[in-house]
Amino acid sequence: MVIAPLMSKACWLPSVSFVFGLCAVYLSACGSSDDRPSSLVTRGESGQGGGFVGHGGNHFADAGQANGNAGTEDPGGETAGAAGEATSTAAPVALFPQQLQVDVGCGAQREPSALVLRNGGLLPLVISSATATAGYSVMTKLPLEIAAMASATLQVTPPAAKANALVGDMISGSLTFLTNEAEGASHEVALNTTLFGGQLELTDGQGKPLNTALTLTYLSSDACPDDVRYRVRNIGNLAITLLGPTFPAHLGGTSTGVDGQNVAPGEFVELQVSGNSTNDGACSASGELTFTTRGSVCGSVPKLSVSWPTNTQTANCKCGVSSE
Repeated sequence: MVIAPLMSKACWLPSVSFVFGLCAVYLSACGSSDDRPSSLVTRGESGQGGGFVGHGGNHFADAGQANGNAGTEDPGGETAGAAGEATSTAAPVALFPQQLQVDVGCGAQREPSALVLRNGGLLPLVISSATATAGYSVMTKLPLEIAAMASATLQVTPPAAKANALVGDMISGSLTFLTNEAEGASHEVALNTTLFGGQLELTDGQGKPLNTALTLTYLSSDACPDDVRYRVRNIGNLAITLLGPTFPAHLGGTSTGVDGQNVAPGEFVELQVSGNSTNDGACSASGELTFTTRGSVCGSVPKLSVSWPTNTQTANCKCGVSSE
């Protein structure tokens, strides 16, 4: 009879501690009831008022602090923290990235990029005006109103690439916009642009740049030249589709086919060219092989100059070439 009460008391005491611990954990884990991110709300502790983080709402600072200090008489500071929190986040709050990448392609239409703006406050956020420097343009019609806890975008178009621009060239500017967070509230976003596109370079079969005409050689025959290999390399930073070449009279060889061939940055297409006189028996010639492209290409598309020198002059050489 004596042992049973002692056991009951022993079990009851840990239970109270356990329940109290659960309550403490539960209270410490409590956050904002409106699902706002922690960056916008700092709950009061030990009577310190609810803080505020973010753009805007600064004119509510005194009110939030006053409520927080009043909470020193409240053991938990919950009343003061809640009052400070509600006051400091009632105003509109503009949340946005500090920089925006607005890239452009050589010869391509300038496409806008979207700057995402979020209103972290409980009142509508109004973007009244926006201006950009260095040739950037804001395409969104203003004023722009963003509801509480909603998002919208400002469409920003990059400046046009200069005629002599090179792949990888960079441009920088800034975007400034005004809001109703406080009288004359102004924000700035850095704008960056990189020029993208394919860029073509002609090389011989070993990858050496061709600065002069590609000369056909005679290794297998004295009358007809060999099939000579060459490469079209993409030295740009964007993949393109290469089509061609178109052959002049008395020259022929392989091509990329009617659908063309994709050439990634740093990659190349290897083709071959030789003399072609199966119809009229010519034994020498010269001309240019021309290509076309699909995609964004920086600079001009190079032409391959080819020279077919005379080696052994005979009638009706009838030279042919391999083809794809």
